[in-house]
Amino acid sequence: MTTAHVLERFSVLRASDVDAFRASVSKVLTPHRLTPRRAQGAVTTDVAVVPLGSVSLVYGQHRGAELDVALTEQVDYYDVNLSWGGRNRISVGDEEIVVDERTAGILSPSMPVTMRLSAEYRQLHVRIERPALERRLEELLGRPVTTPLVFRPVMDLRTPAAASWARAVALLVDDLGSKNGMAGWTLGENPWSAFLVHGLLLAQPHTYTDQLTDRRVGAHRPAPVKRAMELVDADPGSDLSLERLARHAEVSPRSLQRHFHDHVGISPREYVQRTRLARAREDLNAASPGTGPTVAEVAFRWGFSHVPRFAAAYRRRFGESPSATLRAR
Repeated sequence: MTTAHVLERFSVLRASDVDAFRASVSKVLTPHRLTPRRAQGAVTTDVAVVPLGSVSLVYGQHRGAELDVALTEQVDYYDVNLSWGGRNRISVGDEEIVVDERTAGILSPSMPVTMRLSAEYRQLHVRIERPALERRLEELLGRPVTTPLVFRPVMDLRTPAAASWARAVALLVDDLGSKNGMAGWTLGENPWSAFLVHGLLLAQPHTYTDQLTDRRVGAHRPAPVKRAMELVDADPGSDLSLERLARHAEVSPRSLQRHFHDHVGISPREYVQRTRLARAREDLNAASPGTGPTVAEVAFRWGFSHVPRFAAAYRRRFGESPSATLRAR
């Protein structure tokens, strides 16, 4: 089995043109400059793209020259680089990653990156959208994510968890060879996408790994924090001032703020806003086109009295406007 054959029916480019190769990959990943080095005759290229909801597979292959790659825009998604033949030297700041059969490279949003691809190179990008990873992380943590999720760039494929995740990607590529496989699932989130998002959070170290470990081994929050969070989760659209939360939690407002800072990582006010935004997004995603609630109605339902400020907070949180979410339905 080779990726080139299995993903051939998803091919979007087959050419002897480096500029066409660059333009094709830039459409589905990040715009970049591509400079051939040590050309050994004509450079031939192939690109295949498989969108699977929050996860996409982007396969790129070239032959005939080493290629230098310099991103011209920042990455705004997560990109796992897997070699299926040849090597890619990725420079991330002061760190260099050699992507080969034993090592993958993971790019997190906003990382400055350059690459050098070997003359005969086949690479599979697993692109994962930022909101999908953050939402799943929040579900695992049981609280909102407020600081950037950044993966360790080097992924050692010889470790058990990373090896299992990479095998799952290979199984997905196999599954794509069948029109009746799970990859053809169209009801709700693609099961492969959900599995790969969840698995990557557990398989590869990142800035929230310690917190996930604490949660798995049974670390618990103080009772006042639990009481306050339960009140917020039960009725996010109600009056949830700090004073009311503190009374319900049976501590002073200052103590509640300290507890949230120590055990949740954000203030009670931020937790309320994150919860309200999550409920608003659920409503917008569930709305029926033309007959569902308006953006303003959803905002007011979940405790946002100022629609423009709600829209701005929503865009910061989810990377799109609430009206864009509604139009997508």
